[in-house]
Amino acid sequence: MSDFASRLLALVRDIAASDPHSRESAADQVTDLVSGCSPADGRVLAGLLAAAAECETDPAALEAQLNAIIQLGSLAEPDMVARLRALDVEKLPRGLGDYVEDILEDAEGARGRVHGFGGPSA
Repeated sequence: MSDFASRLLALVRDIAASDPHSRESAADQVTDLVSGCSPADGRVLAGLLAAAAECETDPAALEAQLNAIIQLGSLAEPDMVARLRALDVEKLPRGLGDYVEDILEDAEGARGRVHGFGGPSA
């Protein structure tokens, strides 16, 4: 097994850990891997992070998860992050609702570009 595959599996385990500090740390580590991520690995991580964020109860872990999704950028496919719509942005800690809205806007823009609807013009 490659070092990257081992690290990816460890991140998957830690993103789903019962300890919020482990979840936060794992999400922070994802941002270190972004430049070396294949599109497939990035999609897996984005989907897992979105699922974790949907269930997250710890504000610091949630912030790290959302930040990691933002860092994954276009690897966070619209269908993978759509589950974030389940979050009530009004009830999230200050600033985190903006993260969620930014992720969902970027995902919708990516969906439009994929389906030929254009996107925000420069």
